[in-house]
Amino acid sequence: MFKQFYSHLRHGIRVRLNLTHNYLILRKVRAHLKRKNPERKLVGVFLLEHIGDIVACEPIVRYLKKINPDAYIIWGVKKSYRGLVENNPHIDLTILIHCLSERLMLTNSDLFDKIIDLHFSDRYCSLCRKPLKNDHSPSKINLKNYFQYGSILSAMSQSAGLPAMDDQPAVYITESTIRKVDSLNLPREFIVINCTSNAPEKGWPANKWIQLLSKIKDTIGLPVFEIGTETFLDISLSLSQSLCGKLSILESAEVIRRAKLFIGIDSGPAHLANAVGTFGIIMLGNYLGFERYNPFSGGYRDGSKSVLLYATGSVETIQVNSVFAEVEQHLDEA
Repeated sequence: MFKQFYSHLRHGIRVRLNLTHNYLILRKVRAHLKRKNPERKLVGVFLLEHIGDIVACEPIVRYLKKINPDAYIIWGVKKSYRGLVENNPHIDLTILIHCLSERLMLTNSDLFDKIIDLHFSDRYCSLCRKPLKNDHSPSKINLKNYFQYGSILSAMSQSAGLPAMDDQPAVYITESTIRKVDSLNLPREFIVINCTSNAPEKGWPANKWIQLLSKIKDTIGLPVFEIGTETFLDISLSLSQSLCGKLSILESAEVIRRAKLFIGIDSGPAHLANAVGTFGIIMLGNYLGFERYNPFSGGYRDGSKSVLLYATGSVETIQVNSVFAEVEQHLDEA
């Protein structure tokens, strides 16, 4: 009980210190810009996590710059995901936000001329453990129905009062990231897989992954690299090599960009694969009560850069032979 109390106390202190820091920065930025041009708009875009959501929503800042090229766009994000945001040429400033409660305090301040809050109205703060009403959301889109509104990009843009979007997302890879991946000495041709997601029900069983990789090894012979936060497959089987936990988000994106093929589930790396244009074979099953949903926009939505394999029920029912047939067909065509 005391441990939980002190944990909440420390969290509250961190939030207040970080909020004060951000507030001072934003006041200085606002004063400087308004002094130069009183009509210039400060636009705050808030989406703290996760990889897939942030990558999917990248077209939103391009849209905001298109309709108002002079807008000064500030994106609030958690520290873990800053690499996806701070290198984007359409974003003028990145601020690090500790949790959803802090984001709510900033969105309710008078620091911004316009707020684009991409969190659904029924999100709750996992650190403060309390629900947060999104006062800036003009829609009825929420965590239970958002796939009724299309892709993640489409649903989140509409929930923030913007037009429904279906653009191709992009990720901005730095030269230092490219040099780091060069140092890995990856083979000229290889396949990348990702087996894990932040939602366990999206996963495909380990025994099916092993069967698939055995077929790839025996028939195709291309090396396979697993990426993600933690290794899912037993590397002692010599069916794949693990880069899990060894790469930053942008380094993972660059590894995927160099791959001949990406095979995965509905996950952050799948959105990275879509953003860098690597052909993907993605396994999807029932999720949040939706029997057939497509979280992607761009090439992974229209089928020009992907094959989406749908299960009847749970994703784990997808057959190994169905996945392998798509792998063979794509590599033959490539």
